[in-house]
Amino acid sequence: MADVIHSNIQLLSVIQGLNIKLGFREKSVSEICAEQDVDVNFFLQLTNVYNNEDYFPSQELLNFPVNWIVEYLRNTHHCLIHYRIPDIERQITDIEAELRGQVKNIDLLLKFFKDYIKEFNTHIELEEQMVFPYVLTLNQLINKELEFKDIDPKVIRYTINKYTEDHNDIEEKLYDLKSILLKYLPPPPNNYKYNNLVYEIFRLESDLNDHSKMEERVLIPKVKLMEKEFYQQNK
Repeated sequence: MADVIHSNIQLLSVIQGLNIKLGFREKSVSEICAEQDVDVNFFLQLTNVYNNEDYFPSQELLNFPVNWIVEYLRNTHHCLIHYRIPDIERQITDIEAELRGQVKNIDLLLKFFKDYIKEFNTHIELEEQMVFPYVLTLNQLINKELEFKDIDPKVIRYTINKYTEDHNDIEEKLYDLKSILLKYLPPPPNNYKYNNLVYEIFRLESDLNDHSKMEERVLIPKVKLMEKEFYQQNK
């Protein structure tokens, strides 16, 4: 397993999303997955996505249980909200403090990112409070693990088409932020901080693109199939 991470450090995002703990020693991928209760085929399909940007096995991923996909997306949300985005915000605040009084409108950079965080949090709240509960409830209904009378009406009235309508492109603003940094703001005295900030924003953008692909090309199509199956069961 350690060799897999050595080959591509970006695979740490998959490790995080699957909640796999480090400390692999000399154990193989199969051994680590078995120990940490992760399906090895699910792990391999996700790592292939990160290893090859032109590869996205939508059909293969559609075959995995929807609760695995939801758990993976939720773990990713947790990492982004509690670690990645706050770290970038701290870096921007640090640079703003260094350049205040030297660069006109430097405070707009922090405001731009804070506005982005608000939009991102709204996106995440929709998924955590409405989309994921709906998907998991639908899955329980299909598998006869829950009765219709026991469901929150607000949840079951939701549909994945509604989510598709509300699913905004949160990656676009990151591109704008990168453009501001690369084109219009002079570097601070400590150029390392500036370059590290740009790198972290590029990395965040890449992870969000992969996250969006999981939602748009796996979760949404899978839930549409589930909705069709449920309606067939209850017509």
